[in-house]
Amino acid sequence: MTDNTKFVAPTYSKIAQIYTEKYFSDQSDLPFINKFLSYLPQEANVLDIGYGPGNFTEYISNKGFDVEGIDLTEEMIKIAQQKVPNCKFQVMDMRHLTYGDHSFEALLSAYSLIHIPSEEILSTLKGFYRILKSGGVLGIITQAGEPDQLVDEPLKKGERIFINFFTPERLSNFLKESGLEIIYQKEFPTQDPDSLSSKVIYTIAKKTD
Repeated sequence: MTDNTKFVAPTYSKIAQIYTEKYFSDQSDLPFINKFLSYLPQEANVLDIGYGPGNFTEYISNKGFDVEGIDLTEEMIKIAQQKVPNCKFQVMDMRHLTYGDHSFEALLSAYSLIHIPSEEILSTLKGFYRILKSGGVLGIITQAGEPDQLVDEPLKKGERIFINFFTPERLSNFLKESGLEIIYQKEFPTQDPDSLSSKVIYTIAKKTD
């Protein structure tokens, strides 16, 4: 089977600066981020998974939480370190987390799980479950559509990127199978003309063991 995820990090490296200029100051997802944070204890430690240029990492840090980020794209790490120097960033594949069990009170996966193929979603979510503390919270931003597509990257002509879209039901089934309980889920239309989907799915789940 072809590993289409090989397109993800190289493409993001090429669009890193364009992506940062377009999205770093974008506030359209902040109502969801605030809702996600409302479930967390004060000063909770948070892992931002696939943080891109660090815009959500910075926002969460400014709210008083202890947050760090992982991403596959070294160019994004360079940008995040420049823009958010008070937070720790490192290269790591969300499919192969090296953190110990029960390391974080919360995880945020914003527009990053959509780059994982369907056959690896469950194992990835089980990895999230493993590093969450009991009662820990997972916030996910995904987009609606058909799964497992290799599509044209709208921010740079000629580039391709792998996208795994979801329906709320499909994402819910994966989360439940991984042992996480859904506590919030809503689907909203997007106003972004460069979005590959017309709808965004906001989901919050909890580790209840």
